[in-house]
Amino acid sequence: MKKLDKLIIKSYLGPLVMTFSLSLFVFLLQFLWKQIEQIIGKGLGIEVILELVVYACATLVPMALPLALLLASIMTLGNFGEKYELVAMKAAGVSLWRVLRPLIVVSVLLSIMAFFFSNNVIPTANMKLRTIMYEVKTKKPTLNIKPNQFYSEIENYTIRIGSKDKEGRNMKDIIVYDHSKDLGNVNVTIADSGQMYATADGNTLIFQLYSGFTFDEDVADMNINTRPLMRLNFQEQILRFDISDFAYKEAEEDRYEGHYKMLDIKALNRNLDTLHKNENTLIEIVGSLAKNNFAINAQNNLKQENFYSQLSALSPDRQREIESVTSSKVEFLYNEINSNLLRLSSEQDMIRRHQIELHRKFTLSVACLILFFIGAPLGAIIRKGGLGMPIVVSALAFIIYYIVGTMGENAAREEEIPIWVGMWLSTFIFLPIGLFLTAKATTDAGVMNAEVWSKMIEKIVDKIKKIYKKKK
Repeated sequence: MKKLDKLIIKSYLGPLVMTFSLSLFVFLLQFLWKQIEQIIGKGLGIEVILELVVYACATLVPMALPLALLLASIMTLGNFGEKYELVAMKAAGVSLWRVLRPLIVVSVLLSIMAFFFSNNVIPTANMKLRTIMYEVKTKKPTLNIKPNQFYSEIENYTIRIGSKDKEGRNMKDIIVYDHSKDLGNVNVTIADSGQMYATADGNTLIFQLYSGFTFDEDVADMNINTRPLMRLNFQEQILRFDISDFAYKEAEEDRYEGHYKMLDIKALNRNLDTLHKNENTLIEIVGSLAKNNFAINAQNNLKQENFYSQLSALSPDRQREIESVTSSKVEFLYNEINSNLLRLSSEQDMIRRHQIELHRKFTLSVACLILFFIGAPLGAIIRKGGLGMPIVVSALAFIIYYIVGTMGENAAREEEIPIWVGMWLSTFIFLPIGLFLTAKATTDAGVMNAEVWSKMIEKIVDKIKKIYKKKK
């Protein structure tokens, strides 16, 4: 490797690592902001939060890596242009393609790594992340009984305490309402003081109460005025509450096993074969039902005429009985066809989702290359390094790329366009743009020069005026 290649690669890797870390951090903040309501107040351990962040970062790589390549390529070539290093290279006989060669090699290697990452790592990360988020969402908020407030997060119980110490163990003026019978406040326990602590496994909360009494109303008697009320005094009493829902549990990953987002290319193709077989079977069933029971031809019309002529000869009661049986059979066949059509629509929807996910395995790698070939010539044309102009240009280009890709994917999912067109729509649009910018950069064309654009607009306006005068 020549010294020039080492210089270019070293100048490229630094901004690449920085921009990738920055992009990943921004997307992670966006993810956490969306899920903040589900996470906050759950008392999650640091290990659970770290695990959540790691898997979330893995799933965000498909967005962060192309943006990082775009931004790093603009910064690298922009720095070369701003410091006149690019001019010195060209003066020494080094073409722009020669400058880009080591960067292209690095970008291709990153694209290959991105493909294997998308195929092997992201499906596992998606499964882990969904499993963790399911448990986080179903976990109840942290047990926090505050003084002089009614606490009802424990199922079938409402608790109020007058005060507690700093450690949260010793309490005073305790009231516990038992709603397990679902009949209102028919069972109430009141104590002057007590202690609150959980068992070693964290699944049971224990209230050790002192000096109090329990009211228990017998609701067997329907008359509210004659119901007996039992009062039990106690010096010490222990109440146990099930708080297993407050503990974080590791869910089984089988919950999401087989989901199309958790599969690699081999598994997706295997599922697609099964789905296509199911689709063909349902098509044959629907076609057979329609052909055998609803095909109308001359013979059927003749049979219907004979049927109605024979039916008119029967008594009115017999006619109504036969018509009822016939309509029931027709309704049954109609429902049978509709049921199979719904199943067929569901199978076709799953086929589209699997095919979209299959294309997505390759779009990440291609996106890295496309955005590199947009960023590199833009950097050479703009000739501005740092985090000013490159961030503005790269953010705008990436937003347009992402919006076009999302629109294409949604259109493909809704069967408005073929799946391969929808998934590669952004590539079809941005590939010519990248080739155009690269061609302009190699010939030192002033694409970003305001004077060039103003002259071009003046020429267009002059031509329009000449055409207008001729017509007039």
